[in-house]
Amino acid sequence: MPSRKIPKNYRSVTGTFPSYKNKCNVSYESLLERDFYLLLEFNTNVKTYEEQPFTIYYTRNNRTFKYTPDALVHYFDNSLPDVYEIKMSNEIKEKKVFFQEKLNKIEEYVTNNDMNFKVFTELKINSVFLENALFLYRYRDLNNKILPLNILTICKKIDSISVKDLLNELDDNKFKQAEHLPYIWALIFHNKLIVNMQEKITNSSILRINNEED
Repeated sequence: MPSRKIPKNYRSVTGTFPSYKNKCNVSYESLLERDFYLLLEFNTNVKTYEEQPFTIYYTRNNRTFKYTPDALVHYFDNSLPDVYEIKMSNEIKEKKVFFQEKLNKIEEYVTNNDMNFKVFTELKINSVFLENALFLYRYRDLNNKILPLNILTICKKIDSISVKDLLNELDDNKFKQAEHLPYIWALIFHNKLIVNMQEKITNSSILRINNEED
């Protein structure tokens, strides 16, 4: 449950992101926040995350101010949770003094409460990786159990194979190949198959079985 209710905003893009890790919708106030949440879904060490996790209060010139960070991320390896401020780099630059005061306050708070503080901007996004993530994420909820087994059975017998060659191994019938293809993308999302996410995913992409998932 967010500490601060995210309002409708007609100057930026607001909405909800369907989080597979959290099994619920997560609200965002910008496309950058949405992309940040999407990238978390592809980080295998991320266990859960939440938006607008808490609010802190601080005083300046005898006035009380409040600040709510954008996200809190928890990890499988039990490392300290990360508290994130998510902003465009030019916004931080233009309002440097304003943001620096807030960032100093939140950094002090999280350090005293066994958390790390990080700032995420669009400069940390690999555009090709993001494009691949957007593509694969739509296949996260496919539920046929037989087709993925057929795919994995073939992949376990070989070191690597292209998507195109894998489809040909599965079936000569083009309609059957089209039926299998979404499940190849789903297996990549679920980390059962490995592909180079730094290159645009196509039918020529090389696939490998993820033996660590056995």
